[in-house]
Amino acid sequence: MIRINLREILNRIVFDLKKNAALLLVIFLAWAGIALIFHHFCPVVLLCGFPCPGCGLTRAFLSFITFHPIRAMQYNPSYPLWIAIAVAAFWKRYIKNITLKSLEYPLLAVCIVTIVIYVWRLTHVFPGSAPMNYTHQNLFSFIHPEYDRLMTSLFR
Repeated sequence: MIRINLREILNRIVFDLKKNAALLLVIFLAWAGIALIFHHFCPVVLLCGFPCPGCGLTRAFLSFITFHPIRAMQYNPSYPLWIAIAVAAFWKRYIKNITLKSLEYPLLAVCIVTIVIYVWRLTHVFPGSAPMNYTHQNLFSFIHPEYDRLMTSLFR
């Protein structure tokens, strides 16, 4: 039986936050700046206008925690697997205080499943509703406007 000591769990969380504070701050500032300027954060969308395998995960998590699991599945069907990995990582790191090394293969499996779902959605759903749509404001289109015309003509 596992005895849960909330003070120890909180101490581990605070330790990890302090240890990674600079990195977390840089990630947050980059995310906020890019999202404010481009209205997207995904590098793939910003570069070529296509959704990436992870597109929709943030919206899926937000829909899930606001009790809209069906809408969450529409945003990205792999979200339950990512929640399971996050819960397992939290359990191992903060409750049991053991290494996350044993999650390498499950994480790899979730990544592969996410990519397979992405390929299926790209071939069967794209272009469709968000996040499976083409974004005209991308770097390739900015550099070469014919790229946008070509991509738009392919999806009609």
